[in-house]
Amino acid sequence: MEASSRIVLDDGRVLTRCDQCRQMFAERKPPGVPDCGKLCPVEARVLREENEEAARIYQLVRGQVIVAGETVIDLNFVAVKTVMDLYGVADQRGVFEKVRKAFYHFEQKRRDEK
Repeated sequence: MEASSRIVLDDGRVLTRCDQCRQMFAERKPPGVPDCGKLCPVEARVLREENEEAARIYQLVRGQVIVAGETVIDLNFVAVKTVMDLYGVADQRGVFEKVRKAFYHFEQKRRDEK
């Protein structure tokens, strides 16, 4: 079952939330495959409409980080601002805070998995 939420890219391709999840797992080090039946939050809860814009921005910038050696220090705030400008985000402060919360949440999960 593919998640109902979709992002339409500029080139016309459509990414479902499931596509995004698979991509996120594939980009991990080491790469992985999501256990959709066990881990999928899409089945349990649907992303609320007011969070979709922040989720899109997060998906685009989640790899834009500041590092020291191999340690991730923080999200690159300039990258977040640039992408929000490119996508015409009106409530940039609100979206920025949501993107930061998502980044810190997933970064902590990544650190805990090490």
